[in-house]
Amino acid sequence: MIGRTLSIALLSALACLAQDQTATLTGSVTDPFGAPIKNVKAQLESENGNGSPFSVNADDSGQFRITSLPPATYRLALYGPGFFRPTFKTGIRLSGGQQMSIRNLVLHLYSIYCDDSPTIDAVQHLAPGDDSGTLRDSVLDSSGAPVGGAIVSVNCPRCVTKTNREGQFAFSSLKPGSYVVAISKTGFYREFLPHYGVFKNLDWTYAPIQLERCPAEGCEHIPRQEKILPQCS
Repeated sequence: MIGRTLSIALLSALACLAQDQTATLTGSVTDPFGAPIKNVKAQLESENGNGSPFSVNADDSGQFRITSLPPATYRLALYGPGFFRPTFKTGIRLSGGQQMSIRNLVLHLYSIYCDDSPTIDAVQHLAPGDDSGTLRDSVLDSSGAPVGGAIVSVNCPRCVTKTNREGQFAFSSLKPGSYVVAISKTGFYREFLPHYGVFKNLDWTYAPIQLERCPAEGCEHIPRQEKILPQCS
């Protein structure tokens, strides 16, 4: 009986020792504005290529936890939903029994990295469960005065509106994606502006668009200049 008890105690001690030889990594993931991103896939793999990758999904608050990690130097890859760029972090050294936490890992958005991307002025979160997004902007002339009554469209069915007296316009309930904004008004060159990102649960206001006046009649049908639409990296 005593021998059996000692054996059980020894096995328990060995199990605890084995657990002490593994590490735990936790972290939190946000968007560029500090809001947590849910359903991010966190994948950890040894930098020397040994063993299979460890993979978990972040919870609704953007938190993830990876346990039972053998001591090694790891590379962390984060894959977000929709239009978030993957983020990678290398050189994560974990020793036996260590519990490491990496906070405020940021996933950026694809459209921010295009060469011709518009500037974002403000962002708000929409009601939970809203799978669409909103795109807002305003149109000014070269003096900074608002341009009311300009026709604005984006590349989706029946997505056409006009600017109000303050030169503002908005498209709501858009599917997440990248849009081209077209603007025309009599007396101004027409504008085609690419890479306006729309993202799930977000209401984005972009920096004002400037229209350039033109002297010729009918110039509202002429683009101000030939644009080559760059590709997102």
